[in-house]
Amino acid sequence: MPSATESALIDSIRPRLHPRLKPLFDESSRCLPILQSTCQQILNDTDQQFTPDNLVQVISRDHGLTCKVLQVANSIAYSPQQTIGGIPHAVSWLGLDTVRALVAAAHLVEQLQHWPARQQELRTLIAKSLVSATYANEFGTAISYPQPGQLFTSALLYAIGDLAVAYQDPDLFEALQAMYRKVKHQADRVSQETKLIGVPRLTLARALARLWKLPDNLVHLFDSTGESPTGRWQSASQTYRGLVVGSIHLVDVMTGSGSAAAVEEAKRALQLGSGLSSGRFTDLMTQAMDRGLQLTRSMGLVVDPVHDPLMSSNGKSPAESPALRSSAKTAPGEDQATAPQRVSPTHDAPPVPIRSNPLETLQAFQDSLQGVKDLNSLLGIFIRSLHRDAGLGRVGLALLNPSDSDRLVGKLTLGVEPPAPYLSSLSGSLSREHPFFLSMLKRVDPLLVPSVSDQPAGAMKQDFLDVWRPTSAILAPLRVGVRPIGLVYCDQAPDHPPLHAQDYQAFQFFFFQTTLAMNRLAGVL
Repeated sequence: MPSATESALIDSIRPRLHPRLKPLFDESSRCLPILQSTCQQILNDTDQQFTPDNLVQVISRDHGLTCKVLQVANSIAYSPQQTIGGIPHAVSWLGLDTVRALVAAAHLVEQLQHWPARQQELRTLIAKSLVSATYANEFGTAISYPQPGQLFTSALLYAIGDLAVAYQDPDLFEALQAMYRKVKHQADRVSQETKLIGVPRLTLARALARLWKLPDNLVHLFDSTGESPTGRWQSASQTYRGLVVGSIHLVDVMTGSGSAAAVEEAKRALQLGSGLSSGRFTDLMTQAMDRGLQLTRSMGLVVDPVHDPLMSSNGKSPAESPALRSSAKTAPGEDQATAPQRVSPTHDAPPVPIRSNPLETLQAFQDSLQGVKDLNSLLGIFIRSLHRDAGLGRVGLALLNPSDSDRLVGKLTLGVEPPAPYLSSLSGSLSREHPFFLSMLKRVDPLLVPSVSDQPAGAMKQDFLDVWRPTSAILAPLRVGVRPIGLVYCDQAPDHPPLHAQDYQAFQFFFFQTTLAMNRLAGVL
């Protein structure tokens, strides 16, 4: 039974609430026990007394949860250098906060089965909440907030009022969402919320949080207009509210309800409040989006940011520089007249430069790297040299999406035409379509694959096998520091002899010089 204070709060709201939402406070409502038990389960799972052994036992008993945790643990976002084989390793590697967050989110997603008619609205809400929670957690960790797990939980549960409305009346929820897309000022939004549902949205959330006996720190988030504190945060309470509400607002405007200017304003508020440097804040934005997307994907959810946090001032992502525009006819810095043509077998081809003039070829390659000012140009030189100077008949470059490192994007091919199908076959999800490429990205050194057909079924995207028809190949991860940024694939045409040790040695000469140059350019060395 609610306390006298809680009853008074509910009684003050009930007469004003939209008639279709009044059942939210009736004991007979199907929504109440489901949401209340879910919130309590999430809070229990994120309790600091929940030990590693407890987590391992809980996860190991649930096959679906085991798969989700291992998928996240083995993503590039969380594990860029090694493969995680079991739940104890995953828990120790990811840390208690992250694994508790996974378990908590899984409980929330499980409740979707109770709402089959409202799945889309609720899935979108939960996905956005997961990403917001990840942002709050990453920023909190960066500024040494004492309980980053608390930030995750609070951001995840901040949407309980929206979840309740979406469950109880999807039409009202959609009307609220439509209003948010049109009305940007907070005071005007509160006024419109009151007209639509009878009370401000946060007032409804506060009443539900009190009814469900949620922690005071979460309830207090609903005690104001929902705005984040301005300026540099000066107290623990300001920092808590700033991280949670600021992260939620940032993800909200990035996922479609705000303009590019609104995104920049939300980012500035978080950076100013946290006191993080511009460079560190940008890195955390990338990491938070990447990790948030891996969490949502592991839960079978999708959230598509409209405004990429890495977009530059000219509207292009760094990975989309003209220097790496997909082309099999011209490489960066190479004229159309000298573009490599499709490889055809010949026994009269002259020896490749790395074998006929090794010292001069390597010196020329090193000299070409010295004057490079950006990563795209450097990679273009590398790919062109592999094809022209190392004698590798077909070369493909694929880069990771910086803010979603499960996505591989084909960027450049030489020695094949037309380029489109080759680039498309290099692209896709690492976890679902390219597990062999994912394992390659966990390596440090290049790998010579004597027979591609020896790879187990499903290890490589079928489209890739159909288009390239590889026999033997050389693959290598591209790393800046410890973080993979993409990979290089090399082979000969199917009707050519397979690659051998000499080809691998030639590849290594160019690869190690390129790795050094990339890390120098990035300031790692």
